[in-house]
Amino acid sequence: MGGLDEHFNPAERQEREALAAAFREVFSLPSGKRVLFWMLEQCAIYREAFAGEAVSTTHYTLGLQGAGRKLIAMLDEIDQRFYPSLLLEIATIKAIDRQVTINMRSEDDDVDA
Repeated sequence: MGGLDEHFNPAERQEREALAAAFREVFSLPSGKRVLFWMLEQCAIYREAFAGEAVSTTHYTLGLQGAGRKLIAMLDEIDQRFYPSLLLEIATIKAIDRQVTINMRSEDDDVDA
């Protein structure tokens, strides 16, 4: 998990390694990637934080984004390629979802005709 490991005692190091293994296991699955991407969306990572005169809304969004950045930092600590590859894989998953939706609509149209 990088050079930071040397600052932890053996028990902390073991806990961090177990957490990293859990991240790898869960997020290696397509369903895990969907959940992770959904979590990042809930953290407003992909939205503009500035809400004009609504300062409290801006601060709230910045807080959400802070949580999202912690999650991304954890992913980067485990593997620096994890987050970029997640973005590519999510794009593929969404494209497949769109195609499935189009196919389902097409089948519904065939049944109605």
